[in-house]
Amino acid sequence: MTIRDFFDAIGKAARSIIAFMVVLMSFGFLYFLLYRKIPVENKDSINITIGIVLGVLATVVSYYFGSSKDKSDRDKADIVAETKP
Repeated sequence: MTIRDFFDAIGKAARSIIAFMVVLMSFGFLYFLLYRKIPVENKDSINITIGIVLGVLATVVSYYFGSSKDKSDRDKADIVAETKP
C-alpha cells in the first residue's frame, strides 16, 4: 500500500462517515418535527435549521447518486490509464 492509497482510503472513509452523519441528522430532525412539540417562539429558528439540513442532505444524495459520482469515477479511471505504461 502506497501513501497515496492510504490517503485515498482515508478520504473515502471520511466522505462516507460525514454523509452517514448528515443522513442520521436529517432523520433525527424529522423525528423531532413529528414527535416533539415546538414552542411558537422557536418555530422560525427550527424552520431555518431544517432547511439547511435538508439542503445538505440533498447535496450528499446528489453527490453519491448524481453526475458528480460518475465524473469522479471517470477522473479516477483517466488517472489510472495515464499511469499505466
